[in-house]
Amino acid sequence: MTSNFFDLTGKTALVTGARTGIGFAIASGLAEHGADIITVSSAIEPGSEIEGAVIGLGRKFKSYKCDFKSREQTVELCKKLEEERIDILVNNSGLVNRSNFLVHSDEQWDETIEADLTAPFLITKAVSKQMVERKYGKIIFIASMWSFLGGTNVISYTASKTAIAGITRGISNELAPLGVRVNAIAPGFVKTDINKVVHSDAERAAAINSRIPLGHWGKPGDMTGAAIFLASPASDYVTGVVMPVDGGFLAN
Repeated sequence: MTSNFFDLTGKTALVTGARTGIGFAIASGLAEHGADIITVSSAIEPGSEIEGAVIGLGRKFKSYKCDFKSREQTVELCKKLEEERIDILVNNSGLVNRSNFLVHSDEQWDETIEADLTAPFLITKAVSKQMVERKYGKIIFIASMWSFLGGTNVISYTASKTAIAGITRGISNELAPLGVRVNAIAPGFVKTDINKVVHSDAERAAAINSRIPLGHWGKPGDMTGAAIFLASPASDYVTGVVMPVDGGFLAN
């Protein structure tokens, strides 16, 4: 029945990077629709805002600590996640190293690719195994408008997010026959800490606004509806999609 299209009662969602920004908004939204929440962050903060929000909705909450820049920590996390029942995976955590291509260091490149591409790949592989056993699961990557465009001074981020779009499509082809849907959300310009250097610059922010048909930057909560759709039965016939949520930026 369509009245249950967005009901996530009885499901458990793993959301990486859920302490703030888009991850917080998505985790909170999934909990509002009935899901229990597991988060992964670089630090565990007892009594955190996301923990309070989830428990306040009557849902179960659990958190793991992992620095995704560390392959060793990510591998150890994956071993633990293989023991969890996870119905919905949201690969949200990420970082940006900003510098011109000509001076973008090997360390900046390696750090970004490790955290933004390799870590979500490994987590997805670990979690999807038990989804396949149950013949059902929803995997959501957070891509970017830079999955479609080049950007400037964010070459390692652009590379990782372009690859995220690619593995979304590739993994979706392999897991679809096994009952697992794989999609991605590609946010546009969103007011989060990761973009603070841009949206806090009044002149640059105004120039960007002029190119967004809806006329303003997005908020983290603007990503929540797309995530709920892709996590819920409403999207059971949707897989392999990289969905822009950008106020029309890419269409302009």
